[in-house]
Amino acid sequence: MTGMTTKPLLCSLFFSFASFFLSSCIEFETEEIVYHHDEEKDEIRMTLTYEGIFGNLKGGQNMQKNPDDKAAPEKLNQLQVEQLASVLNGDQAFFFSNWIFEYKRVAHKEMLKEEPKGSLAFGKPEKDLIEALIKNVEIDSVGFYKDKDGRLCGAQTLRLSNASKVISLANGVLRRQLKARIADMRKEIEKKAKNSFTPETIDLIETKLQEEFPFIRVEGNLITLTMIMNRPDQQKISKSTLTDLPQGTRIEFQDEALMVKIGGKDAQEGKLTKKCFEGYLPNGLNHVRENHKKLLLNPKKVNQRLKKFLAVQE
Repeated sequence: MTGMTTKPLLCSLFFSFASFFLSSCIEFETEEIVYHHDEEKDEIRMTLTYEGIFGNLKGGQNMQKNPDDKAAPEKLNQLQVEQLASVLNGDQAFFFSNWIFEYKRVAHKEMLKEEPKGSLAFGKPEKDLIEALIKNVEIDSVGFYKDKDGRLCGAQTLRLSNASKVISLANGVLRRQLKARIADMRKEIEKKAKNSFTPETIDLIETKLQEEFPFIRVEGNLITLTMIMNRPDQQKISKSTLTDLPQGTRIEFQDEALMVKIGGKDAQEGKLTKKCFEGYLPNGLNHVRENHKKLLLNPKKVNQRLKKFLAVQE
């Protein structure tokens, strides 16, 4: 992995949830995520709603099983069918497009068997985090429905148990990952690489990492993601990497850190929405009608199940 420029630093923040940055062959036009932090149960419950689900027509290694496995406007290809099945089985969940990462249980298990390529720090802390995610993340498929425009939509629920422990492990991994990359970050400055951080930011990161710096904090329903950097680097990253954040996020500038905040401490829930892909096709709807007709539900019924999941549970 090359030096820690502004964009990889943000990606590392999301790696704290041990997610994979993958290209998806199943796409959706819009996604909404609603979450509730249940402090008494030490869990975060969230609902994920995908609007306008379809299989893209792109070819390539990550989009089809073989050169003959082609998707069409009316029909999914085999790889898309398998990815949809993975979602239905509760093994996979997607989080937007440009922030793009997805939770994929089988991929996390593979990481425990083989160290990820390009990793500068991969040991017990990283494995502990991955194991915690496998153990404490529970995904259920609620079902599909058609919206007022006749598009295929779907919903999932996700429960993160032992949230405080998982977040603590994630912060520990982030500190290790950044420490392992400081030398490369300084080399990027020497090479005058585009988007490299200033020496002041790297010095600041090195100082902060001497303590147990909390990159991720959850207070009530306020989630704060903190990136250590000076004011000039904050301005630079806010005008480049952070220009397409989901609706529901806000950026705050401090002297030594840029913060991305979601929700509110005293709010009942937090909500994020984002337009992700364009070019809806009926191939996904056709597949569900032919193979999972019983999962095509009334939209009101889906909404009721999502609200019930988020509510205080016994």
